[in-house]
Amino acid sequence: MTLRSDYLWRLALGEQPATGLPSDLASVRVGMALGLHAIDALVAVGAVGADVGPVKYCLTHGQLLVPVEADTVHRWRAAHSECVPAARSRGCGAGGYRGCTGLWVTRPGPDRTAVTPAGALHDALSLTRARLRTALGTHYPWHQDARRCA
Repeated sequence: MTLRSDYLWRLALGEQPATGLPSDLASVRVGMALGLHAIDALVAVGAVGADVGPVKYCLTHGQLLVPVEADTVHRWRAAHSECVPAARSRGCGAGGYRGCTGLWVTRPGPDRTAVTPAGALHDALSLTRARLRTALGTHYPWHQDARRCA
């Protein structure tokens, strides 16, 4: 598995991030392919990535956990990811007997944020998903192709 980024990150192996996270947070769980591109897009737009908080890579299950504001759980409506409350926010939630193998990454520098803004993350995930779908050649929703064939 390649964890490639065009930007500098600080790595921390373990169950806890190198920087303290607030106890009242939520986490967005997203697949690694979509999540890595979206996080890189957020870093590119932000002022030297200042708007991106710590991110946990679950190397066992191929998912990213992105801490966001606690009130995000009740308003997160995205097909490409899920948002879970603080009590379930430290693991990727994949079933099975193997626990998560966590690798936390943070942006270097003194002005790091504690969490990634949920609205910016949602927009980056949605735009990245649309670009990836277009690149794969799925330009139209499936129901439009079905109408043409009927």
